[in-house]
Amino acid sequence: MIIGILIVMITPQLLRASGRAQNTACAGNVRTISAALAEYQLIHGQLPTGNSVQQIQALVSDGLLSNDALSGNYVIQDSDANNIAVTCLSPGGM
Repeated sequence: MIIGILIVMITPQLLRASGRAQNTACAGNVRTISAALAEYQLIHGQLPTGNSVQQIQALVSDGLLSNDALSGNYVIQDSDANNIAVTCLSPGGM
């Protein structure tokens, strides 16, 4: 009985902690992708072409990102080269 009560009390806290960890990982990945895009632009004089997946693949091919970035779900909005936005579509990029 006591164990059941403890489980009911602890479970919501564990779920919140997991969500916060996923959001933190997502924010870190967004910063990493943004930095890789800036470096790519410095090296090549332009941003990688294509959709977001193709752009991330170009960053990986150039060695600016690890293959782990390919498993995330990110959108790169680069219609204005001076204001590039990277968005994580799912917490943790999974």
